[in-house]
Amino acid sequence: MSASMYAPSPAPRHAVTLRRYLRHGTLPQLAAFDQAMRLGSLTQAAEALHMAPPTMSGHMRKLSEALGVTLFEPRGRHMVPTAAAEALHAAAAEVFAAFERVDAALRPLREAAPQPCAAAASAAVGRVAAVEQAA
Repeated sequence: MSASMYAPSPAPRHAVTLRRYLRHGTLPQLAAFDQAMRLGSLTQAAEALHMAPPTMSGHMRKLSEALGVTLFEPRGRHMVPTAAAEALHAAAAEVFAAFERVDAALRPLREAAPQPCAAAASAAVGRVAAVEQAA
């Protein structure tokens, strides 16, 4: 047998692309980013999400590092979204819409009548239960 039979197959292209996002736990950061973009303020977004402003800043820093782009630039006392932030915000809307579609597709399955579940146990378990009840 050749050694190539045991060589790992190359990862699908999407797996390589997604690794950057999945490795850093990007979804909570993306949700915080979306809130900041919708409210127009990192401070207001932090308040709306019940997190401290330094936590929000950390989310934005980690998201920026994971994506390799600058999302906000300081202007006076404010942080102004960059062109990359605007593009990401549009893409984030698509991501969240996809999650909504997944949730809608799964909703009937979650709400379906529960399926019966059969359980089995050995006779030893039955004897232990009987001894505990007798005590």
